Amino acid sequence: MAKEKDKKLKEKYNIETGYFEDGLPFTRMGDKPRIILSIDSLNGDHVPLSGFMLKQFVKTAKILAQDYTIYHVCRKPNLPDDYLMNNMADDYAEMIKREFKDPVDVMGASTGGQIAHFLAADYPDLVRKLVIISAAYRLSDKGVEIEGRAEKYAEQGKMGKAMATLIELIYPSGIKRSIMKFFVRLLGKMMMGDIEYPNDYLVEIRADRAMNFKDRLHEIKAPTLIVSGELDVGYTAEDVRVTAEGIPNAELILYEGYGHNLMLANHNQIFNDILAFLRKE
Repeated sequence: MAKEKDKKLKEKYNIETGYFEDGLPFTRMGDKPRIILSIDSLNGDHVPLSGFMLKQFVKTAKILAQDYTIYHVCRKPNLPDDYLMNNMADDYAEMIKREFKDPVDVMGASTGGQIAHFLAADYPDLVRKLVIISAAYRLSDKGVEIEGRAEKYAEQGKMGKAMATLIELIYPSGIKRSIMKFFVRLLGKMMMGDIEYPNDYLVEIRADRAMNFKDRLHEIKAPTLIVSGELDVGYTAEDVRVTAEGIPNAELILYEGYGHNLMLANHNQIFNDILAFLRKE
């Protein structure tokens, strides 16, 4: 049933999925000459989007596809141990050089936004504009603590508990977070399915916790938009402001009343704001 729904969605919106030659999984929508590279957030299963995540991609892409072709690209599967954000950025850079003739606009959410810092700084000739969503130059102390607990559960093979722990990053405290944690803990392993390379999840969490880009923010030269929820626990409003202040040509939009669930809870507004930024010359 799920595969049939995915097939219908792909046919309706002319979506293509597959792998680039270096193993990076992609999901593509749109037919415009200008490209947005959307870097996937924390995700231990590095495959093209499907199911719920494919539906969420369509919501984003429908707005941006007015002007762009959107490539949502995950990490390559089977990451080596101690693979950090700069290494992941190198993979995206090599793909951009090979697949696209001109610089692309780069958009990354959460962990994807962390990687985008390195991509924009290390490869300025490849990034035309940069959009960082719900991310900052570092993960907060509270975020490090939460991801540390999730890592320990994942090491023990308790993926339901690992995913439920990360809910503490996504939703501000309250009844909704408690309900989400309960169901994710109960159904998390089933939701994730059979992951071919479960160590990838651990590699990404460790890279997330290790990152601190504060001293390099000035190296990002591309016009940059940072959007984040003021209640975000993992990437605090203070750290997001420091990030925007450190990038020479950056704009910041903080959305009141939202946490790390910003993309889910305030979808239309943020992506219309992003499109307006990308349209500016």
